[in-house]
Amino acid sequence: MNALCLPDHLAPLLMHIEPLLAAAEKYQLGEAVSMEWSGSEVVDIHLEGIAFTVAFNPSEAMNHEVEVRDQWIAPYPSLAEMQQLVAENPALVVCGLPTERGCVDMWHHLGEARAVYCHHAGASDPQRAMLLAALALDYPLEDAVTLSRAHARGYLESHSDGYGETGWPMVRSLFPRPLTVNHPESSALGWVSREVAVPPFATVERDKLALYPVVDTADWVIRLLDLGVKTTQLRIKDPSEPTLATQINCIVEAGRQHGAQVFVNDYWQLAIDNQAYGIHLGQEDLETADLAAIQQAGLRLGLSTHGYYEILRAAEFAPSYIALGHIFPTTTKDMPSKPQGLNRLALYQKLIGDAFPTVAIGGIDLSRAERVWRTGVSSVAVVRAITQADNPAQAVAAFDDILVRNPAE
Repeated sequence: MNALCLPDHLAPLLMHIEPLLAAAEKYQLGEAVSMEWSGSEVVDIHLEGIAFTVAFNPSEAMNHEVEVRDQWIAPYPSLAEMQQLVAENPALVVCGLPTERGCVDMWHHLGEARAVYCHHAGASDPQRAMLLAALALDYPLEDAVTLSRAHARGYLESHSDGYGETGWPMVRSLFPRPLTVNHPESSALGWVSREVAVPPFATVERDKLALYPVVDTADWVIRLLDLGVKTTQLRIKDPSEPTLATQINCIVEAGRQHGAQVFVNDYWQLAIDNQAYGIHLGQEDLETADLAAIQQAGLRLGLSTHGYYEILRAAEFAPSYIALGHIFPTTTKDMPSKPQGLNRLALYQKLIGDAFPTVAIGGIDLSRAERVWRTGVSSVAVVRAITQADNPAQAVAAFDDILVRNPAE
């Protein structure tokens, strides 16, 4: 069991935290969290094998893992100033920094600052409560900050008359927008981005999305296309593979012949050179891949995500689809994030709605496919469930029998 330990001076947050933990338990969003009292002046959070402290507006420099600054006195620091401070200090989290038209929340990520922005901040105590509750539920910091602002805004709406129910934020309109180069107000705010602005990417044919095998050779791609698969992906992990360019050229041609949606994982230059149907990239590629060249070449773009913030960040680039993962433990790829599970997946799908097609990925086999499909995702990506099946053709047919959308849905 995880533990969230509050100091006495933060006791008023208890009335906000307990309903959030109850909602998390209802939706089975993580390990159970016990509420305890801290003997120090900071919040102590204990997860499995991990313990860290959260300090709000510390008066002096201390070695806290998370230092939240959320109280502001005019004249306010500029966004550029705070962006630099957060980039230099991995512990610093900025919440509710006032701007001319709204507020910014900011945190450190791999040597740079990341942020979300909205026009209406919401209520302060609920924001703090959700930040702590989400961290105690083992959400990554970026998701805890994002959820906390969504909850603060939702709480203010639902409690406008002083009364209301406290629930888990689900409506996209409550969530702040990530500050990226594609955000319409990023330049005016003075936010510095590494990405390049791009128009929306070409769309996929949704009626060809359902089963989405991810395989590691062109031979497998062709074999699947011959079995009637309409969407697939070639993922060759070794960039030094001598046949890489030949295999990509081969699958592009095979995809055209079969009228299928064949994606290339990672190698966007080769995908452009061969006029591929689409490319699949990870979050880290948003700052390094030439998105403008991919978009101008007419390629479809799929983006991997692993939580609330990454989903919202991906949406800023209007990709062809958003991949949600990894859902279950998997051995096919080293993952820095933890498995999301079906309940978090369902909430991510609810957040996205019909704005983008979605692909669930990670550890999905035939026994799990129906439960994943019931969350409402557009497509289910599988790896070993087909390539290691005794009879791949039967495996494809079995998935096709499950991944059928009722017209009323």
